[in-house]
Amino acid sequence: MKIAHIVSTFPPHLGGMGSVCWNEADLLSDRGHDVTVFTLEYPDTRYDDAIYPFSVVRLKAIFKYGDAGIVPQMLWRLNGFDIVHLHYPFYGGAEWLCFKKIPFVVTYHMDAQTTGMKSVFQKIYDLFWPGFIFSRAKKVIVVDSEYFKTVRFGKNVKPENLVEIFNGVDTKLYKPMSADLADLDLQDLDRKKIVLFVSNPIQLKRLDLLLQAMKIINDKDAMLVVVGGRYGLEKYKKIAKDLGIESRVKFMGASANSQQVADYYNIATCFVLPSDYESFALVVAEAMSSALPVIGSDIPAIRNRIDDGVNGFLFKKGSAEDLAEKLGHLFSLSPEERKKMGENGRKKVIENYSWTSHADKLEAVYKDVIKK
Repeated sequence: MKIAHIVSTFPPHLGGMGSVCWNEADLLSDRGHDVTVFTLEYPDTRYDDAIYPFSVVRLKAIFKYGDAGIVPQMLWRLNGFDIVHLHYPFYGGAEWLCFKKIPFVVTYHMDAQTTGMKSVFQKIYDLFWPGFIFSRAKKVIVVDSEYFKTVRFGKNVKPENLVEIFNGVDTKLYKPMSADLADLDLQDLDRKKIVLFVSNPIQLKRLDLLLQAMKIINDKDAMLVVVGGRYGLEKYKKIAKDLGIESRVKFMGASANSQQVADYYNIATCFVLPSDYESFALVVAEAMSSALPVIGSDIPAIRNRIDDGVNGFLFKKGSAEDLAEKLGHLFSLSPEERKKMGENGRKKVIENYSWTSHADKLEAVYKDVIKK
């Protein structure tokens, strides 16, 4: 099959949608399919797309704002493909599919979350385009059926067109292994309790909440390592300074590659994702695959990954106090107890989040759509 994937962000830019798209393209290419990924070109970024076993086309937007970009060239770039796979949301890139006769499927990753003037534009956009896109899609893939009950445009999806396919995790990359603090420029954290946050720090990820929790626990041996860039990182540096904990927070910026992210998981004591909103929480599954205890907010997508008290802890959404309590509880466990939690997490990932199973189901969806 000749397959096009459309996604707003793609490696080296950090993000769950791009990571899922990369893995799907890689697996499908390995199975003999002709795959091309269409994504946005970001200014002042150097790309080395020759490393991929599939084609990557980075489109220059006539207008770009954040992860949205208007790319009308999609109209002719998609000619000749058997099927198109859209990763939603992609404002400015998704709409062009409605003017094409090529069958397409959509992975409904999440609803866009905006504030300020962006929310005004989103509300106007949402009056028409998302409903039209989902009603025209041949199949809509959701990464978690419980999460899908909460989405904004679920009513526009016919029940017979809905398919649940869990995101996968590369358990050969994300695994328990030795990692050198010095290689990550964190040699001064030897023997510290390292709390890890990996994500683009957009508001809904609630890095501010984690910083508040670090203030509450007031443990000089507890250090927060933040991996992720863009999206107003300077704001969070100021919050850390205002809270008087800047000496206990390391802002590492965006990771260089997936292997470096895997190394971060393996130098940490625990991983924390305090989000108000997630569709699958891929980074939680990656941390679990690395045998790292996890702490996350008690929302559907994270609750379906974390078994409270077994492979990590859940805390009350939005509560810095409860998050601090869970961090303190985890720190009070013995190394053996934390190791067992990590082992429980990896076992769950291996049993439930295989990329091989994901690719099998994805191929079946494509074939079903094309033959109709």
